[in-house]
Amino acid sequence: MSRDREGTILVFVSAVAFGFQPIFAKFAYAQGVGVDELLFVRFLLAFLIMGTLLVTSHKLVLPRRTDLLAVIMLGALLYFLQSTFYFSALLFSPVAIVALLLYTYPVFVTLGAYMLGWEQVPRRLAGVFVIALIGLVLVANPFGAIIGLGVFLALGAAIVYTMYILAGSKVLRRVKGDVAAFYIMGGASVSFGLTGALTGSIRLNWSVAGWFWVLTITLVCTVLAATTFFIGISKIGPSRAALISLIEPVTSVLLSLALFGNKLIISQWVGGLLILVSTAITAVYGKPLNREPHP
Repeated sequence: MSRDREGTILVFVSAVAFGFQPIFAKFAYAQGVGVDELLFVRFLLAFLIMGTLLVTSHKLVLPRRTDLLAVIMLGALLYFLQSTFYFSALLFSPVAIVALLLYTYPVFVTLGAYMLGWEQVPRRLAGVFVIALIGLVLVANPFGAIIGLGVFLALGAAIVYTMYILAGSKVLRRVKGDVAAFYIMGGASVSFGLTGALTGSIRLNWSVAGWFWVLTITLVCTVLAATTFFIGISKIGPSRAALISLIEPVTSVLLSLALFGNKLIISQWVGGLLILVSTAITAVYGKPLNREPHP
């Protein structure tokens, strides 16, 4: 199998695996699993599993002090906030809306890099931001109903994830993706553990079904998804990987419609299409950063 084809398959597998994330979370919530405890166990187990894989493959290294502190803080602060917003949004809004709103982040990343003076945005992308914003408004459906908390949380997740990518774009050029993911997961698990201890929200007295869904999120949507993406992106590059990753929100939307009966009105379908189109154009014609996926 050629390097190009192998990379494409790996990124596709990663995107589908990530697309199952909100679905599994919904099933976990139905079993009484809380947001903080789900994320604490998810990142702690992923940290341990990734560490084991890196040690056995002799790939685990200790980055220099500044880079180590940077990747830990990426997990302990920014990824902690992004995950909290995203998984909390699923409590208040349908999976389809949350997934589509999160996927405005590639456009925000490109715009943020331009505003920081890191990149020049081609003129052909000038209208992409307008398209994305129109899509965002249509998906949020402000004219059809009162905008719920879930919409604000989903947008908050997209904005924080944009900050995460921009902040990590420099250090992730010096630290390999799988090694960075290991430390990011560790930092995130510490933050969720401390938050849970202070608020008393970590109980872990779940049913067998609850543990099953949490372990599934850990193995499928964290370890498998992150590993395949890291390997795939090294073979085909970030632009093509970002384009293939559009299958993630599509997977989430279709599964939510099939499993939960979530319904979108015509304007929301149009808005979702505009978001995906703007993301695809950004991936093809933009000059992306060295992006890394959500571990």
